[in-house]
Amino acid sequence: MRIDPKGAIAGYPAVLVRDTLRRLRVHLDWNIARLESVAGFSGPKSLAFIRAMVSAGLIERAGSGRWSVTRAGQTVSSATAAARVTRATGERALREFMARVDRVNHDRNYLGKVIAVVLFGSMVKPEVDRPSDVDIAVEIVPKEADRELAREKNERRAQELEAKGHYFRGLLDRHVCWYREVFTHLKGRSRVISLVDLRVEGEIVWAAPHQILYSERGWKPYIPPPPPVVHPAPPVDDCPF
Repeated sequence: MRIDPKGAIAGYPAVLVRDTLRRLRVHLDWNIARLESVAGFSGPKSLAFIRAMVSAGLIERAGSGRWSVTRAGQTVSSATAAARVTRATGERALREFMARVDRVNHDRNYLGKVIAVVLFGSMVKPEVDRPSDVDIAVEIVPKEADRELAREKNERRAQELEAKGHYFRGLLDRHVCWYREVFTHLKGRSRVISLVDLRVEGEIVWAAPHQILYSERGWKPYIPPPPPVVHPAPPVDDCPF
């Protein structure tokens, strides 16, 4: 997805909205204090921003005084504001990306592995000479199948990164250290690559033109379960007879 760097979303600068959602999406849910810490809002401005994002469908209430980023918000948070690229530039960025996938999967320092890579969007359309960006979805899983061992390895890796000066925003950020290190390396600071999580954005990815570039043997696309069917309550008969 591409956003206009000079455009607006729900009345706010598009880049501000994207960057704010990008910092909030790492939390399952968050409060006004967290919003103010990442966006620099205060007081009434925070509430106005929340109302605008809820109306735009980018965030939703997650409890009393708490909100979370929606799937649509996740998509916006991964958007690029870079200028359109040539197909040659996109193809080069894609080759470099696949090389990073290979490195992640074979380097023992990375605790996660990529089991699927799906290209989607304008790069799949050969008639598009200047795609907006290179949209890629990945599915990442732990290399260690044993959950307890995986947790222990993640904690050791988190401590190693802390010793090198890395700062974790909270317990959740630390808990998914294994995932974020892989995701960050795959992105590679590329302004051409727009990278999303396939399990989170699958509904959008599969609805768009797409091509599976890589999948581990036996891999099957994750299909989220349908929402539960809520049957209306039967009418109440007030007659005592």
